[in-house]
Order: sequence, then C-alpha cells, then structure tokens
Amino acid sequence: MENVSDDVIVGRCIAVLKGIFGNQVVPQPRESVVTRWRADPWARGSYSFVAVGSSGSDYDLLAAPVAPAPTPGAPPPQPRVFFAGEHTIRNYPATVHGAFLSGLREGGRIADQLCGSPYAPPTLPPSGTPTTVIPSVTTGTSSTP
Repeated sequence: MENVSDDVIVGRCIAVLKGIFGNQVVPQPRESVVTRWRADPWARGSYSFVAVGSSGSDYDLLAAPVAPAPTPGAPPPQPRVFFAGEHTIRNYPATVHGAFLSGLREGGRIADQLCGSPYAPPTLPPSGTPTTVIPSVTTGTSSTP
C-alpha cells in the first residue's frame, strides 16, 4: 500500500465499509489522512521488541499512568495521562490485538477512575493461551466466557 495513491486507499476503505453497512449508510469522508510508516524516517514500519538487557517488566513501565506530583498531607492524586499501544502490553507486544487490548485496559482505568472504583488490571493468561479476557470496567476483575 506504500505505493498506492491516497485516493485509491480511501476508495478501497469506503468500498469495504459500504460492503459491510450498505451504500446508503457510508458517506464519502470530508477529509482523510493516509500514513506511510515504512517511508516515515521516525517509524520505518517498526514495532516494539525487548532489547538485550531488558525484560517484560519494561512494557509495564511504559504502560504506567502518570499522576501529578503529590501534595504533602493530601491523598495521592489520580493519574491524568494514560498510555496504550502495542508497546505497553507485556503479553502481546508488537501485535494489533496487543494494541487493542491495551486500549481496553486504559479505557477501563479511566472509567474506573471516573466511577470512583480503584483500578486493578485484569489477569491475562500466558501468551499462547487461547482465552478471551473481558475486563470489568467497574471492578477491574476479569472473566473468561
């Protein structure tokens, strides 16, 4: 897709959406942005990996939310900045489903914070285990169907 024009890429995407939702439901976009990661000098089509001397816990560090500095005598402040992406999930790094799951994780953290529930990350099975994990938004626990 790197050598295909923006118009062709957008047209193909619209055709797929119309095939799913029907011609009448999908309007033409007013604007579009097409990225070319392979040609991007900052990305080069890359994805994360565990470097020599690193460990899976480094993914956890990248995923840690950031809170304002604590005030002496006050309760710890709630996080304000959250991170999602394939580079923040220890069990499924460098994958689309890892990026998706990390988005669910962070959405759960934010929802739990807004609902007043303390966030506890869902327990994920080891890599390669064919299990679907459904994190609870309000309790932070997980269940498998």
